Amino acid sequence: MIKKFTYSLLAALTFCGCMGHNGLSGKVARFNLEVTEDRWGREGWFLGLWITLIYPISMILDLLIFNSVEFWSGENPINGKSPLVDIPIAHVEKMGFTNINKAQIEKISSTEAKMHLDFDNGDEITFDIHRTDMTYVVSYRGVEFYTGTIKE
Repeated sequence: MIKKFTYSLLAALTFCGCMGHNGLSGKVARFNLEVTEDRWGREGWFLGLWITLIYPISMILDLLIFNSVEFWSGENPINGKSPLVDIPIAHVEKMGFTNINKAQIEKISSTEAKMHLDFDNGDEITFDIHRTDMTYVVSYRGVEFYTGTIKE
């Protein structure tokens, strides 16, 4: 009975559909880059972290626990970041953009967000979004670019 419950819980957490920020794996990678300036020393640490299973364990913990918590709570417990949510490109094209490869929203607070756009030519841009009641304003470096209304 307990075994069945554990497998069901792991399946539910694993298949929740969130890629996540991989906060723990990112911290391990940052440690690897900051531990020494020597490229051979970094390679030694890299191999050591793989051989001692630090990298694989951090990836498994991100996959099964921390990214799932990020998906359900709206914040990664390791790095405090909000999940990136894909938005339909048709919604972004209403603002006058074309040739968009990917569009994502990152919630900052209940009234603020960031919109990340990746274009087909490799360019990337991030807009600020501020919401008040049923309207929102999209701006870039403090200059208002688009104003829209939220439909219920």
